[in-house]
This record gives sequence, C-alpha cells and structure tokens, in this order.
Amino acid sequence: MIEISNLSKNYGELCVLKNISKTINKGDIVAIIGPSGSGKSTFLRCLNLLETPSEGSIKIGGADITDKKTDINKIRQKVSMVFQHFNLFANKNVLQNLTLAPVKAEIYTPEKAKEKAMELLRKVGLESKAEAFPHKLSGGQKQRIAIARSLAMNPDVILFDEPTSALDPEMIGEVLALMKEVAKEGITMLVVTHEMGFARNVANRIFFMDGGNILVDDTPKNVFENPQNPRLKDFLNKILNH
Repeated sequence: MIEISNLSKNYGELCVLKNISKTINKGDIVAIIGPSGSGKSTFLRCLNLLETPSEGSIKIGGADITDKKTDINKIRQKVSMVFQHFNLFANKNVLQNLTLAPVKAEIYTPEKAKEKAMELLRKVGLESKAEAFPHKLSGGQKQRIAIARSLAMNPDVILFDEPTSALDPEMIGEVLALMKEVAKEGITMLVVTHEMGFARNVANRIFFMDGGNILVDDTPKNVFENPQNPRLKDFLNKILNH
C-alpha cells in the first residue's frame, strides 16, 4: 500500500527524518510511538505531503506522490488525515463538514454524500448532532466527527496524528473505541499515539521512533513483552511506570 524509500526531511541544518525506508501493507494498523521531537508527526505529514520530503520517494498504491506530475489532491482523497485539534470547519455544521469534500471531489452527488454522512454519524453515535456546529460539541464528539469526516472519502489509508492528546481523559476512551471499530474494516491506519493500550491491543505493527529514525518495527507482543532496543526499553519504562 505504501512504499517509503530513503525518506529524509531537513529544516535548514536540522535533520528531522533520516533516510527512512519502509513498506506498509494493505490493512496494516501501525502505531507510531516515541519521545517528543523524535519525528513522528513529521513522518506522518510527509505521507500526504503536508510536509515536503527533502529527499526520497513515497509511493501510495503504486503512485509516487513525491513526483511533481502526480496530482496530490487525487492521492489525498485516498489518504485521509485526522488531526490532534480536529480541524473541523467552524462555520459549517456537522453534516456540511462531512459532505463538503466528497461533493467537491465529485466522489458523490450531494444527495448521496448526505446519505453517506448520516450513515457515518449513526456509526459514530452522533446522528443527533447533524445540524450542530463544532463549538457546541465536546472534544470527544469533535474527534469522532473528524474520524467520520475522514471516512466519508472512502479512503484506503487514514493517518492519525495524536488523535487523543487534546482530549480530556474521560473522552479518550470513546475516540479509541471508534478507532478500534475502524481498524476492523481493513483500512490501513498509521497512528501517532501516546496511548500504549491502543498500540498494544489494536496495532499489528509498532514503529518506535527516536532521533528521526525508526529504530524498531515489530509486533506489539515483542515491543511490550520483550523489547530488545535499549532506547525503546528506556522509553517504555518511563511511560508505563508513569
């Protein structure tokens, strides 16, 4: 599904990602963990060109998104992103937030987009909020709407950038529960997260990043029960005994 070759990202002298090569298979649920400043969000944002790689190539479904000739908007229809701070359109109600992109991209007619949006709102348990504006929603509701919005495009891949870190503790559970449901549908997911329970129970692969590198790419079982890498061990000790 995703082929990353020699991906590097520099900001001036600062090298944030260092020569990363990875293949991510269709249906993989990859949890990306690591200390702050290790390059996790930058890595994720390179995968839909919100950040432009300094070097290397990224192929998604066979199309090289780093090639200038590639229509990135076409690719972004297939690669949705869920942000830490929801990024909903404040001046549009929930239903409009869900239907805007699919209609604009001509994936659905307005009628069909509305039907699909209502179906997704039922799925995330917020059908009653279709006419509400984002400022009337709790953080957990906003994030569930943001996930529904990403699903509205029928994506092949969803990128989650710390989707629960801006939420109150009691809302984190409802968002993680929804992400678990999405994971069952065979959509490829990459999730930058501090939620070790999610990483352990939902992901099938874990990338541990530090210093702009993916130091560990392994199963949750190996990562949590038998970590070999000293940096990973140290990280888990700090997080899990917190």
